[in-house]
Amino acid sequence: MKYFEHFLVSSSFFLISFIAGCGASENQNSNNYSLPEQNCIEYIIAMDDSLGTVRNHACEIVSLSKSIENYVKSMDKLDFQDCPQNFKEAFYRHKNAWTNMLILSDKYPDLRGEMHDIFDIIEAGEYAETFKPLLKNIWDTWGEVEEAMK
Repeated sequence: MKYFEHFLVSSSFFLISFIAGCGASENQNSNNYSLPEQNCIEYIIAMDDSLGTVRNHACEIVSLSKSIENYVKSMDKLDFQDCPQNFKEAFYRHKNAWTNMLILSDKYPDLRGEMHDIFDIIEAGEYAETFKPLLKNIWDTWGEVEEAMK
């Protein structure tokens, strides 16, 4: 069972890294080709959607903290070069909001399940007052990302 879990997590991380790397290398390997800002935003949002799906289910196998760490590392590999500055800054704040969640997620190394189910458990638990503002910051910064998409 441990081998299967390791294989699943490794395969998911490899796939995401490969996909993220393909998008970045396409932009870097072309001769002065630049994506229009809207295409850059669409690319980042599509990648984040994929990365978020993996993150949400990875914590069924690995810790919530490891799932968040992998998500943030994958976000770091995305190419924001052709995105508008306000979008880059909003996304950076959103990534930091996820990083800040590690303060709390580290308290639950053995909790497994789909991420939203884990969040429901944490929100009802002893660290609820610490958790709520961290989660609010994730949602608030995502709102900033959505606003910057306009």
